[in-house]
Amino acid sequence: MTDTTVTGVRDGVQSVTDETALAVSGLTKSYPVKRNLLGRVVQSVDAVQGVSFEVRRGETLALVGESGAGKSTVGRLALRLIEPTSGSIKVLGDDITTMGASDLRKVRTRATMIFQDPYKSLNPRAQIRYSIAEPMLSQGGYSASDRAERVARLLDRVGLTSEHLNRYPYEMSGGQLQRVAIARALVTDPEIVVCDEPVAALDMSIRSHVVNLLRELQEERNLAYLFISHDMSLVRVIADHIAVMKRGELVECDDAAALFTNPRHEYTRTLLSAIPASHPSRRTFRPAPS
Repeated sequence: MTDTTVTGVRDGVQSVTDETALAVSGLTKSYPVKRNLLGRVVQSVDAVQGVSFEVRRGETLALVGESGAGKSTVGRLALRLIEPTSGSIKVLGDDITTMGASDLRKVRTRATMIFQDPYKSLNPRAQIRYSIAEPMLSQGGYSASDRAERVARLLDRVGLTSEHLNRYPYEMSGGQLQRVAIARALVTDPEIVVCDEPVAALDMSIRSHVVNLLRELQEERNLAYLFISHDMSLVRVIADHIAVMKRGELVECDDAAALFTNPRHEYTRTLLSAIPASHPSRRTFRPAPS
């Protein structure tokens, strides 16, 4: 099998094989900040600038950087939840950049997303059974019995029981709701999952349980993860490859082990220096690059 790992920002997407689940190239997103009297954009800001990477089946690419770096925007662009200004997006070999709504709806059953805050991503007025089944209802083609069987099976797999089916989000803890969000993301048997800070809103005591669940599900289903996070200590245990973002641009991409051992960009070194040390005597400080 040809190695298609992105090893540097300038390399872009070197090649796309059957093992490539998600590939973006030259992805840019601009937002207008000023218009003239005719309504034409005369000033804009680039939230994402020329981002290129790929994620292979069964592997995790972590997208890291400080808040405001553009990570979540890239995650939403990758599934065309928001429209790119330029660039291309390929999901399982299909270019979805200009795909119509009907075809895009089908793609989103194969490429799904887990959002950061389960309280906001789940309908507060819907029972858990409906929240998990909703993607199947949107897609169509599932019988009522099939939907019920899938929901029950996934609920059990993520560590919840049938007694949670009739509950509402306000009746459950944050950790339980994030497990519901994971079940919902997997109910249509996707091959790609974009995880947007999936444990950031959770207590430290249950983060490891959710991360371990995500890793187990990846091994079982050969899932490709685009894992968005600002937590380098978390990324260290889950990522195969890492892409570092700063102010909307990728500044470094590499194999996870290589990046932690020998980071090339000063900004990457700053992120790594912020990881809590195992002992106070090992703490180091590097000023953030301008």
